[in-house]
Amino acid sequence: MNDIELVKKYLSGDNKSFDMLYEKYADKIYKFIYLKTSNVEVAQDIVSEVFLSVLDNIDSFNLDENSSFNSWIYRIAYNKIVDFYKKSEKQKTNEIWDYLDIWYLENLNKNIENKDKLIKIFNYLKTIKPEYRDVLVYRIWEDLSFKEISEITWMSLDNCKKISSRVLKTINEKFIILLIIFLI
Repeated sequence: MNDIELVKKYLSGDNKSFDMLYEKYADKIYKFIYLKTSNVEVAQDIVSEVFLSVLDNIDSFNLDENSSFNSWIYRIAYNKIVDFYKKSEKQKTNEIWDYLDIWYLENLNKNIENKDKLIKIFNYLKTIKPEYRDVLVYRIWEDLSFKEISEITWMSLDNCKKISSRVLKTINEKFIILLIIFLI
């Protein structure tokens, strides 16, 4: 059963349909949010907010055959992440790197032979524009289509393709492989 059918069934009173949507998307959304926040507790909190928002707004989801629930839920997750960082900025100026869990870095460092490579990846990701970083992460780590990325980021399809192409051209092949391995 596809996402549109599950939404329709949920809207007609079948709560199990929402459970199926949750099961399908919970891990994906968690991984996406964790990549953006690098903090387990923050990611869990935001995932909860995402699914509460989905429940509150599912009746406004466009049920056309061409609609993408995947894009819709990722857009909600993206907005929740933006809200999180806006709140954080009001309290204190922080970046994603300020929220990294130490245990996460230690475990990751154990799995990477050369710690310098990890540092290079983080340093590179810090240097590119956030919207470029988003397109790269959506494309490589989330394996989303350019159409889905366009719907999530509200950028044009062509712009998403150009950004991806430009960013990947600036990175040599070895670094791209490292980035992909790191993000998997």
